[in-house]
Amino acid sequence: MKIFTYSEKETKILGEMIGSFVKKRGINVIALYGEMGTGKTVLTKGIASFFGIEEKDIASSSFVIVSNYPEVNFYHIDLYRLDNIKEEDIDLWEYFETGICVIEWAEKINDLPENALKITIQLVNHTTRVFEMEF
Repeated sequence: MKIFTYSEKETKILGEMIGSFVKKRGINVIALYGEMGTGKTVLTKGIASFFGIEEKDIASSSFVIVSNYPEVNFYHIDLYRLDNIKEEDIDLWEYFETGICVIEWAEKINDLPENALKITIQLVNHTTRVFEMEF
Protein backbone atom coordinates (compact mmCIF):
# COMPACT_ATOMS: atom_id res chain seq x y z
CA MET A 1 0.00 0.00 0.00
CA LYS A 2 1.32 3.45 -0.92
CA ILE A 3 0.23 6.67 0.78
CA PHE A 4 1.33 10.20 -0.14
CA THR A 5 1.58 13.09 2.29
CA TYR A 6 2.05 16.69 1.25
CA SER A 7 3.05 18.36 4.51
CA GLU A 8 4.57 17.67 7.91
CA LYS A 9 1.09 17.96 9.43
CA GLU A 10 -0.25 15.24 7.10
CA THR A 11 2.71 13.00 7.95
CA LYS A 12 1.91 13.36 11.67
CA ILE A 13 -1.75 12.56 11.02
CA LEU A 14 -0.66 9.46 9.07
CA GLY A 15 1.46 8.50 12.09
CA GLU A 16 -1.57 8.76 14.38
CA MET A 17 -3.54 6.54 12.01
CA ILE A 18 -0.70 4.01 11.99
CA GLY A 19 -0.68 4.07 15.81
CA SER A 20 -4.38 3.20 15.83
CA PHE A 21 -3.85 0.46 13.24
CA VAL A 22 -1.00 -1.27 15.10
CA LYS A 23 -2.88 -1.12 18.39
CA LYS A 24 -5.96 -2.77 16.85
CA ARG A 25 -3.85 -5.39 15.04
CA GLY A 26 -1.60 -6.19 18.01
CA ILE A 27 1.54 -5.19 16.09
CA ASN A 28 4.46 -4.27 18.36
CA VAL A 29 7.14 -3.26 15.84
CA ILE A 30 7.05 -0.52 13.22
CA ALA A 31 10.22 -0.54 11.12
CA LEU A 32 10.99 2.70 9.24
CA TYR A 33 13.26 2.72 6.19
CA GLY A 34 14.42 5.78 4.31
CA GLU A 35 17.20 8.22 3.66
CA MET A 36 18.07 11.15 5.90
CA GLY A 37 15.36 13.81 5.83
CA THR A 38 12.52 11.63 4.53
CA GLY A 39 10.35 12.12 7.62
CA LYS A 40 11.01 9.13 9.86
CA THR A 41 11.05 11.23 13.03
CA VAL A 42 7.98 13.24 11.98
CA LEU A 43 6.07 10.00 11.39
CA THR A 44 7.31 8.68 14.75
CA LYS A 45 5.96 11.82 16.45
CA GLY A 46 2.53 11.10 14.99
CA ILE A 47 2.62 7.44 16.09
CA ALA A 48 3.77 8.43 19.58
CA SER A 49 1.03 11.06 19.75
CA PHE A 50 -1.59 8.34 19.32
CA PHE A 51 -0.16 6.66 22.42
CA GLY A 52 -0.33 9.89 24.44
CA ILE A 53 3.30 10.98 24.12
CA GLU A 54 3.81 14.67 23.45
CA GLU A 55 5.49 15.62 20.21
CA LYS A 56 8.19 17.63 22.00
CA ASP A 57 9.29 14.45 23.81
CA ILE A 58 10.23 12.67 20.56
CA ALA A 59 13.56 13.68 19.08
CA SER A 60 15.88 12.18 16.54
CA SER A 61 18.83 11.93 18.82
CA SER A 62 21.59 10.14 17.04
CA PHE A 63 23.36 9.58 20.34
CA VAL A 64 20.52 7.72 22.08
CA ILE A 65 19.70 4.34 20.61
CA VAL A 66 16.57 3.60 22.66
CA SER A 67 14.26 6.18 24.23
CA ASN A 68 11.77 4.59 26.62
CA TYR A 69 8.38 6.02 27.53
CA PRO A 70 7.44 3.59 30.33
CA GLU A 71 4.04 5.09 31.11
CA VAL A 72 2.76 3.57 27.83
CA ASN A 73 5.42 0.91 27.04
CA PHE A 74 6.59 2.81 23.96
CA TYR A 75 10.15 2.64 22.61
CA HIS A 76 11.67 4.96 20.02
CA ILE A 77 14.70 3.16 18.61
CA ASP A 78 17.09 5.16 16.43
CA LEU A 79 19.75 2.98 14.80
CA TYR A 80 21.52 5.73 12.88
CA ARG A 81 24.76 5.12 14.80
CA LEU A 82 24.53 1.32 14.73
CA ASP A 83 27.61 1.21 12.48
CA ASN A 84 29.62 2.05 15.58
CA ILE A 85 27.86 -0.52 17.75
CA LYS A 86 27.67 -4.24 17.18
CA GLU A 87 24.12 -5.48 16.71
CA GLU A 88 24.73 -8.24 19.24
CA ASP A 89 25.58 -5.59 21.86
CA ILE A 90 21.94 -4.52 22.10
CA ASP A 91 19.06 -6.94 22.57
CA LEU A 92 16.23 -5.33 20.65
CA TRP A 93 14.02 -8.39 21.13
CA GLU A 94 13.67 -7.43 24.78
CA TYR A 95 11.91 -4.25 23.60
CA PHE A 96 9.96 -5.98 20.82
CA GLU A 97 8.33 -8.27 23.37
CA THR A 98 7.41 -5.64 25.97
CA GLY A 99 5.88 -2.70 24.13
CA ILE A 100 5.33 -0.71 20.95
CA CYS A 101 8.63 -0.11 19.13
CA VAL A 102 9.22 2.37 16.34
CA ILE A 103 12.61 1.77 14.70
CA GLU A 104 14.28 4.46 12.62
CA TRP A 105 16.98 3.21 10.23
CA ALA A 106 15.56 -0.34 10.44
CA GLU A 107 17.69 -1.37 7.47
CA LYS A 108 20.61 -1.55 9.90
CA ILE A 109 19.31 -4.68 11.62
CA ASN A 110 18.70 -8.12 10.21
CA ASP A 111 16.07 -9.64 12.44
CA LEU A 112 12.52 -8.35 12.97
CA PRO A 113 9.42 -10.06 14.33
CA GLU A 114 7.30 -11.75 11.70
CA ASN A 115 4.36 -9.39 12.19
CA ALA A 116 6.38 -6.14 12.03
CA LEU A 117 4.91 -3.31 9.98
CA LYS A 118 7.58 -2.16 7.52
CA ILE A 119 7.32 1.36 6.12
CA THR A 120 9.64 2.65 3.41
CA ILE A 121 9.61 6.43 3.02
CA GLN A 122 10.68 8.20 -0.14
CA LEU A 123 11.20 11.91 -0.58
CA VAL A 124 9.47 13.24 -3.71
CA ASN A 125 10.14 16.93 -3.13
CA HIS A 126 10.45 19.41 -0.26
CA THR A 127 6.94 18.70 1.05
CA THR A 128 5.83 15.41 -0.55
CA ARG A 129 6.59 11.95 0.81
CA VAL A 130 5.55 8.47 -0.31
CA PHE A 131 4.99 5.86 2.40
CA GLU A 132 5.00 2.26 1.21
CA MET A 133 3.69 -0.14 3.85
CA GLU A 134 4.21 -3.86 4.08
CA PHE A 135 2.92 -6.20 6.76
